[in-house]
Amino acid sequence: MVKVLPASRAAHAHARVENASHYLNRCYAVERHLMRTLAARFVDTSQWDYKRQLAQDMWEASRHADALRTRILELRYPRRDVDKKHHPDMLALVAECAKGANAEEFIAGVYGALLPELLRAYRGYIELTDALDDAPTVAILQHIIADIEAQIARMRALASQVSPGLFDASAEWQDYLRQVCASFGGISGLEPPTPKPAEHLLAARPAYTIGRSVERDRRWRPALFHLPHENKYDVEGRTAWQRIESLDKRVAMQVWSAISHFNEIWAAEVVAASMWDFDNQPWDFYLDLARWAWDEARHSTMGFRALEGWGWDVPDLIPWGNALYNAMGPMPPIQRLALLHFYEEGLLRAGTKQVELRILESALDDGSAQDMDFDWADEAIHVSYGYTWLRHLLGDSNAGKEEMTRLTDEARETVARFVVEHKDLQEAKLAPYFDRLYDVIAAMLLEIADDHLDIQWAPVVADEEVLKAL
Repeated sequence: MVKVLPASRAAHAHARVENASHYLNRCYAVERHLMRTLAARFVDTSQWDYKRQLAQDMWEASRHADALRTRILELRYPRRDVDKKHHPDMLALVAECAKGANAEEFIAGVYGALLPELLRAYRGYIELTDALDDAPTVAILQHIIADIEAQIARMRALASQVSPGLFDASAEWQDYLRQVCASFGGISGLEPPTPKPAEHLLAARPAYTIGRSVERDRRWRPALFHLPHENKYDVEGRTAWQRIESLDKRVAMQVWSAISHFNEIWAAEVVAASMWDFDNQPWDFYLDLARWAWDEARHSTMGFRALEGWGWDVPDLIPWGNALYNAMGPMPPIQRLALLHFYEEGLLRAGTKQVELRILESALDDGSAQDMDFDWADEAIHVSYGYTWLRHLLGDSNAGKEEMTRLTDEARETVARFVVEHKDLQEAKLAPYFDRLYDVIAAMLLEIADDHLDIQWAPVVADEEVLKAL
């Protein structure tokens, strides 16, 4: 017999470090793989309002996963095995969510079933843990809970406007996903497991695969390209654009900048698809690419905001092209990433952003200038991401550099060939857009004092040499 003092207080067994880290690791697995799934379904979603919301929530999921991962490593220090074996039940749960038959059903499944289950798990953890001993985790989870509550509210509000009845129509899918989650003992793993719904009518769907081409929101007319430098064969489109330029180079830059930003959605799609296609990469790879994809989606929203700010009917007046992603989609993912890096690094090296910013400032367009300023800051970060992760994927040797050059040259040829093959299609013609746009712009012009800026600007045409060769 030994002597001890009475217990100072009661404590829950699952509040101990090993149990806590195991619980959080299940949540981390869900957030990490949900992030990649949201990225992929963002690519496959055409409806503009859903698309940009999925991009934001993908980035927020990356931040949640990163915070959880950091905390798990703190609890388990010096163990570093947080990324080695993700809980198979949690992977299976997210994989089932990915199988939504279309964008609407996917959204209903994630925002009507999976995220509410995550909220339940996070709240359950806070109830079990010790708010003093485990204060860092509680603070992290409170932030994540607030984010997810806002995500669900935003998406439900969007759905009520875009697809009324979406969640009601997909009630059976949501119920199936909840049954899948319950069969694993919930995300926490602490609930009594229920039978797997193997005989459910919605079970046994094939694994989700990402699309290699994209469609745009049906409110927009079909368009392959968005500005005349993309298709050198579109003489009528270039002539129509030159009419806009004749109004004033500042006006042309304001319009060019907004249309170009809006169409940066293709870059977000390229990066998001890479997040899905690359397996077993270091965590920071996914974290950086999530930020990169979200930035490009933000830039697209910047352009949309500017176009709407002028009071324009964007779907009627503005082309929203899909040529770049559709040309690049079938490429190996490393080649797509190499080509995007080539484009972005070329813009920075040429000083294009600085010149465009100065012209927008000359036009006294504070909103567009601010957008360009932040775009410039973001793109500099993206170039560093591309440099870092292409070196990681290809190696930093001469052989790796040669492979990078080969991949980029072949990709440029592929894109150029896509242009040649599609140049005569009706959706490749930009004159119908720019002819309508000219009249709208001409009717709303203002006069400002001339600052005598010497405007020397031309778009960077990354594949001009390749097009000439063809």
